[in-house]
Amino acid sequence: MTISNLEEIKCPKGHTFQAQLVSAISVSDNYELKEALIAGEINLVTCPECGQMFYAECFILYHDSQNELISFVYPLSFQDQATQCMSKMKKEFKLALENFNDKDKITYEPILLFGIEDLVSLLRREQDIGDEEAVLTHLATNLKLNIVKIAPSIARKLAIPKLMPFCKNSHDFSEKSLILGLEGLIKHNPNLEHYVNFFKKISKHKNMFTEIAKVIK
Repeated sequence: MTISNLEEIKCPKGHTFQAQLVSAISVSDNYELKEALIAGEINLVTCPECGQMFYAECFILYHDSQNELISFVYPLSFQDQATQCMSKMKKEFKLALENFNDKDKITYEPILLFGIEDLVSLLRREQDIGDEEAVLTHLATNLKLNIVKIAPSIARKLAIPKLMPFCKNSHDFSEKSLILGLEGLIKHNPNLEHYVNFFKKISKHKNMFTEIAKVIK
């Protein structure tokens, strides 16, 4: 689902015209919208005067319920107003939640971004992580690994994959079993960049496992 509005915009050569610009995107039931966004096809317009094609920046509200991501994306020119934008985002999000019933209420926090490229970079990174998670799922049985999952919003906050391997020889999910699981996965495929970084992070920051253990599903 998308919401669009008729906006007056100016092309790089100074011509002013009106165009329909997308201001809200929900990819929860239509992942083709996500692909179009990543491909740079959203809010791509052509000036009727000079024929120049360009991206028309505007505010975009992005929501992906499956991946627990809601983002308020302001134009890059608003970056020097970050404090005001953060305050406005929190206020509008709080007001929006009042219209939800308890069953449908969003439990994760929104993310503030500036410029569509920041959103695209985030989505591409999470696609890369998803590809690595698919490799883990495929290899788990042969490598004798179990998998635990944390909520996507928590994984994003901790900057780690949401699927984590741990050694099947261990009876319980523990820091030791997680490290052994990561070692086994990385040894088999050292090109899993995000799991390599996860292994380095959890080896260096001893309190990270405590944070993970609180939120495992």
